[in-house]
Formats: sequence, C-alpha cells, structure tokens
Amino acid sequence: MGKYFTEVHPKGLTKRINQVSKIHSGVKSFLIDDNNLKDVLIGTPDVIDKIKNKFTTDKERDSLKRLLRYDAFIKTEEEDTYNFYNGYHLAENMPIDTCVYCNRLYTHTIITDQRDLIARPTFDHWFPKSTFPLLALSFYNLIPSCNVCNSSLKGSKTMALKDIFHPYLKYPNPKKQMVFKFSYTLEDHLLAESKLDTFNKFSESSVKAMKLREIYHVHREEIRELIYLKKAYSEGYLSSLQTILKSPLTREEIYRLAFGVYLEDEQLIRRPLSKLKKDILDELGLLT
Repeated sequence: MGKYFTEVHPKGLTKRINQVSKIHSGVKSFLIDDNNLKDVLIGTPDVIDKIKNKFTTDKERDSLKRLLRYDAFIKTEEEDTYNFYNGYHLAENMPIDTCVYCNRLYTHTIITDQRDLIARPTFDHWFPKSTFPLLALSFYNLIPSCNVCNSSLKGSKTMALKDIFHPYLKYPNPKKQMVFKFSYTLEDHLLAESKLDTFNKFSESSVKAMKLREIYHVHREEIRELIYLKKAYSEGYLSSLQTILKSPLTREEIYRLAFGVYLEDEQLIRRPLSKLKKDILDELGLLT
C-alpha cells in the first residue's frame, strides 16, 4: 500500500495509544515492544491472523477496547480531526475508488478545501473487532467497502484466510486465488441474466460468502445493453470509434470512452462494474 501506510498509520495511532493510561500490564508489555506494535498496526493479513487471539481474558480484552478505540478513530469532531490521525486521513490517501468486495459502488472520500469531512467509505473489519479487539485499528484489517457489503453481507462474520479471499493478501497458490468470470445466460438481450463462474473451490467459497451472485443479479440491465451493442455494431466496434474520433487515443482510452470503465486489470477498482463489463465485453468479442 506504499510508504504512507507503513509510516503514517503506525505513527498516527501510536500517538493515540500513548494518551491512554491504566492499561493491563500484559497488554502494555506486549505493545510497548516496537516490533509487536508494528505487527498489530501494519502487519499483513497472515501476520495479524497469527496474533489475533493473543489476549483472551476479560480484563485483557477490556483494556484493548479502551486502548484501540475504533469509535475514536472514526470521530469527526474538530478535536479528533485536527489533533489526531483518524479514519478520514486514512481513507483520503487510499488509492481505492470502489468497494473492494463487490466493485459495484463508489467509496470516494470527500473532504472540502476547508477540511470539512463529508463522506468516506465504511471500514470493514475482516477479522471482527468485537471478537478480536487487538486488531481494531490494524491497517490490513480496515477494508474500505460499501455499506451493503460491510453491514448487510459480511457484518461480524468470522472468516478464515484459508477459505475466504482477503483483498490485501497475495495468494501464490493457484488453488488459493480469487479466479472468477462474469458471463450471461441467453443471447436475447431482453432476457439475458448475469452468471458468475468460478474456477476453484477457494473462489467459490469466497463468492458464496459475499453473495456476489445474488447482488449482481440486479445488474442484468447493464448486460442486456452490452449485448445490444454487439447486435447493433460490427465486430470492429472499438476500431470504428478510433476512426470516427480521429484522435491519437490508445485502445484503453477508447474503451473507457465507449463503456465508461477501465480495461486494465489493475485499474478495475477505480470504477464500478468494471470487472463485470470487461468480462461480458470480452465474451461478446467487442474487445478485439
């Protein structure tokens, strides 16, 4: 995620933590170690997975909840906004524009020139903070997401990294990679429905956990419009646009003008429905 998050996130939260007194001795001795604190605040998903159950007694957990206060982190009052690093500071520096779970809704952070805090994405705790209070402010446990995915779908479910896709974790094993593709059911553009195909067990369990098939079912209208484009235009639709526009635009730029989404995989997160549209357009042969 870059230098900002490896330096600013731990620095800002350490300032908050240092304001708290009366910490359980076991918790204090653990977090006073810079390496342990670094693991808690910016440890990768597999690292925080190993320490999430570090403290289990009621006194330890109560101490953690007082120390790592997510409620204070997301406050927007002036005292917190200007004197401390908070959720808006994190969100405005994240290069993510749509929900990382569904890619259906924008998750823009809106802050005025006067630093009025207008909107930001909700942060899903991949490891629920109610169950694992040690990870309440862990960077890789704060997932920018839309309210539907955060509150209505995932909520406080406890998921296992070995079974469900985590958007920030690299999966070197092909059987543990999120591999899926959108498709459609019928050629008739008036009746076409969305379809989502997965190519390994890991992807299938991830899709089911986040109910992607169900939530994408409402986007059949977008699919039907793309099928209509296929019927209305020639196979060389994008090439024709290049000729019509008479501008030295790249294939990616033409694609973005034509369909309003990005073509490159690494850019799909920037606009809603980019993955859906790319997969359908590819199946329709409109990307050739």
